[in-house]
Amino acid sequence: METENKNKPASPETINSLIVNMLLTLESSYKEMHADLRLVELLKQDNVPALDEEKKGYIGKILRVHANVCYTNLCLCAQLRASLKAKLNVEKQYIIRRSVVTLHETYKYLFGFTEKLTLWKELEVSLKNIYPAECQTINEASQRFLQEYAQEEDGTLRDVAKHFSDDPTEFFESMESVTERSVTERVAAAGAFLQPIHNILIKELKGHLGAAYDMAMGYPMPHQVFDVVGNRNEKVDAFDEALEKYSGIVNQVMHQISAAKKVCSQFNVDITQCGYWDAMTKNNIGLHILYIYLDTISTFRAFSLSETFAEIRLNLAYFILSVHEGFKKLYGFDAHKRDDSFWNRSIKTAIQKKGDDDAFKKADFIEKKLEVLAESKLLQDEDMIVALTHVGTNKKRHNESAFLVLDYFRHPVAKEEMNSLTEFLQVMNDIVRLYNDVIGWESKQIQTETEMMFAGYYDKIDEFDKLMKYKISDPEVMAQWEETSDKLREMLKKLERI
Repeated sequence: METENKNKPASPETINSLIVNMLLTLESSYKEMHADLRLVELLKQDNVPALDEEKKGYIGKILRVHANVCYTNLCLCAQLRASLKAKLNVEKQYIIRRSVVTLHETYKYLFGFTEKLTLWKELEVSLKNIYPAECQTINEASQRFLQEYAQEEDGTLRDVAKHFSDDPTEFFESMESVTERSVTERVAAAGAFLQPIHNILIKELKGHLGAAYDMAMGYPMPHQVFDVVGNRNEKVDAFDEALEKYSGIVNQVMHQISAAKKVCSQFNVDITQCGYWDAMTKNNIGLHILYIYLDTISTFRAFSLSETFAEIRLNLAYFILSVHEGFKKLYGFDAHKRDDSFWNRSIKTAIQKKGDDDAFKKADFIEKKLEVLAESKLLQDEDMIVALTHVGTNKKRHNESAFLVLDYFRHPVAKEEMNSLTEFLQVMNDIVRLYNDVIGWESKQIQTETEMMFAGYYDKIDEFDKLMKYKISDPEVMAQWEETSDKLREMLKKLERI
C-alpha cells in the first residue's frame, strides 16, 4: 500500500498548494537576500558599535553563506513552480534540468569535492561546538547526497543540465532521466542539509546583530516594476502546438535509433560502422535545433507564467540564458568562430545542396536577423550567465552570486532588448520550418541512396549463396551458411522497416 501511495500522482489541490507555498518561500528567500546585502554594506561602515573587526569578519562570512543558501532556495522554488505549472513532460524536463545544476553548485559551494576548506566548513569549526546535533545532521545529510547524486555517473546528467551536449542522442538519454519525481527527491535530499544550515545561520545573525537584523528584514524593498513586455500571458499558449509537435518528432527519431541499435545487437553487428550512423546520431543537427527550440519555448513559458517581481526577473534571466546557450551553438557571437556553427556547417550547406532560390532567400533573411541578434548586449551579459550557473563567490567580481543577482535585478530591461528575445523565438521557428523543408528534400535523397544500399547488400548475399553452392560440398557447412545468410536477410528486413 505504501508503494502505491508513493507512486500515486498528486491531486490538483496538492499541486496548487505546493505552487502557493513555494511562492511564499521564494519571496521570503528574496527578502532575506536583500537583508543580507544591507547588513554586508552596514558592516563595511566604520560607525557600527559593539563589533570589533574579528566579529565583523565572522558575521560577514555568515551573511555570505546565508545569502547563497537563500539564493538556492529562490532558484529551486522558481524552477519547481514552473515545472508544476507546465503542461507537457518535455516542458517540465527542460525547466527542472536547471535544478540539477543549482543543487550541484550549492553542494560544491558548501562542502566541496576536495579537501579544500569551504566557507561553510570554516564556519562549522566553531558552530559545531554551539550546535552539535544540527551539525551532525548536516554532515550526515551531505554525505547521503554525495553518495546518491554527486558520483561520477551523475556527471553526464549534470553537464547536460548545464549545457547542450555535443551529442544529441546523449542529451536525449540524459534528459529522459530528468523527471519531476527524480528532481523533487534530489531537492528533498538537499533540503536535509540546507534547512538546518539556514536555521543555524539565522540564529547566529539574530544573536549577534539583534535589532539590526530585524531592522534589515523590515526595511522596505526596492521599488520593483516590470512592465516592458505588456501582457506576457497572451503569448504563453501560442507555443503549445510547437512543443507537442517537435517533442514528438524528437521521440520518433530517438525510437528509430534505439530500434536500429537493438536489431543490430541481436545479430552482433556493430551499427556504428554504418555509413549513416553518425548522421543519425552525433551529427544530427536537426535534433540539436529542435532541442534549442524546445528549451527556449519552455523557459519563455516559465517566464510568462511568473507572478511576482523576483520570480519574473529570475525566470526572465533563465530565458535569456537559454537563448544565450542556444545562440552560441546555432550561430555564435564571435564572427571568427562561426564556421563551426550549426548554421554554417549544416543548414547553409544543406540549402546549397538543394540549390533552391526560395530557400536561399529565406536563409538570407534569417541570417540578417541572426547577425543583429549576435550584437545583443543582453544575450552576452557574462556576469548574469556566471551568476545563474554558479552558486557562491564569483572570484572575478569579488562578490557572491546572490548579491550579483540582486544587482542584476535592479537594472531594468529595455524594450528593444526584450524584443531581441521574442525575435529569437520567431527566428527559431523560421529556422525549424526552413530546415524541415531542406531535410525533407535531403531525406528523399537519403531514402533513395539507402534503398540502393540495401539492394546492394541483398545482391551480395545472393552472390555469396551462388558461390557457396558452387564451392561447398559438405552438407553441414552448407547448412551453416544458409542459416547465416537467412539471418542477414532477416536483419536487413528489420532495419528497412525502422
